[in-house]
Amino acid sequence: MESQAIRAAIVSTDGDFRTAVREGIDADHPIDIEFEIVVPFKKISHGHLEELRYVDPELIFLDLEEDPVLGVKLAQFLAETNPKRRMIAAGGEGSPEFLMQAMQAGIGDYLPKPVTVESLAAAVTRARKKMVGGANGSGPRQPGKLLAFFAAKGGAGSTTVATNLAIQMQRLTGKKTVVVDLDLELGESALFLGIEPRFNFVDLAKNVHRMDAGLLASFIECHDTGVHVLSAPYHPEKAEAVTADQIRQILHFLRQHYDYVVVDTSNSFTARTLATFDLADEVYLVANVDLPSLRNIQRAQHLLERMSEKGHEVRLIVNRYQPDNDITLDDVERALDMDVYWTLPNDYEAVIYAINTGRPVLLDDKSLYSEELQALGAKIAGVPGAVPRKRGWLARSVDRMKTMLGMDQEIEDAFLLPPPAVVGGES
Repeated sequence: MESQAIRAAIVSTDGDFRTAVREGIDADHPIDIEFEIVVPFKKISHGHLEELRYVDPELIFLDLEEDPVLGVKLAQFLAETNPKRRMIAAGGEGSPEFLMQAMQAGIGDYLPKPVTVESLAAAVTRARKKMVGGANGSGPRQPGKLLAFFAAKGGAGSTTVATNLAIQMQRLTGKKTVVVDLDLELGESALFLGIEPRFNFVDLAKNVHRMDAGLLASFIECHDTGVHVLSAPYHPEKAEAVTADQIRQILHFLRQHYDYVVVDTSNSFTARTLATFDLADEVYLVANVDLPSLRNIQRAQHLLERMSEKGHEVRLIVNRYQPDNDITLDDVERALDMDVYWTLPNDYEAVIYAINTGRPVLLDDKSLYSEELQALGAKIAGVPGAVPRKRGWLARSVDRMKTMLGMDQEIEDAFLLPPPAVVGGES
């Protein structure tokens, strides 16, 4: 069985060395060379390092021949940014003292130049065995999970939910997460995150024929929280150039480079939206408790059933929920024949302030909406901290009140309901 490819990069000005590396790749243990730096160490720029960070290679081939001292310093920097990364270096005959410095900097193997295909292959085998999963022949990275968020109607809040949940899952797990804005006509993910993107999804689609990790890095923006963003274009007419096939190709590519791909789709069933659903592991319907939302979901019932039949999880998130609404959650579940996966409270002031300032509401510790988003993110990510759906934000408010009052006994929820009827004439 063929192993999953290891993501790798080469840092060398020596064309013969780069060729030897490529020729030394074993078909049964493949390596994807996704980025190359071909300038001297002293000319490596911040831009080079940023692209290298985006690619996040698991294995780096480092040519130290030109400047061993500066090369070892670079190796130490690369090791500190990712301790799990393996490095194979090459260069002239080094002294024992130099080889010791190289090992201390994080270099796992050192090959005298000119290197042979056989010595490179042996070094790669040793590096693979030391990687997570390398001993059993499997690659260290599995395809990431794709989560699609779809609004049952315009203004339901899917962008707020998607962008904030992406931040929460990245914070909880430390895994690489990207937000993809596929509302290509009027998407506002970048605005909600306070980002002014240089490029967007359409720019990437135009270059899909030559897409690699280095190219991807140039189109990605990095939010202060560490989440990456691939935004929608500012001009709506540019969306016409993107096809469903390009959507599939790009999303598939993103899954190879990110642990979580969080997609905010448009609120219409276009070919681009359906292509996203086809690739999604989980589809989240974001709805309000109102008739337009419920009617739109009912109209799309056959599409939702088709997704479920294909093995996609389809989950309903009720946004801006108010307990005193004329339509209850039970009404919603009966009308749609679907369980409510989670409710998010109506916290208009906190959410609109977050949107207008470009500071995600998840970062507002005083917001009840933020608290519920954090719990929802924990549940989706499968980490401790999630709260069962039936004990939503209302019950949690009761718990907080009990704590404040120092009460150990159970507080009945009767004060939330109409008073009980008088029995036997007692008052």
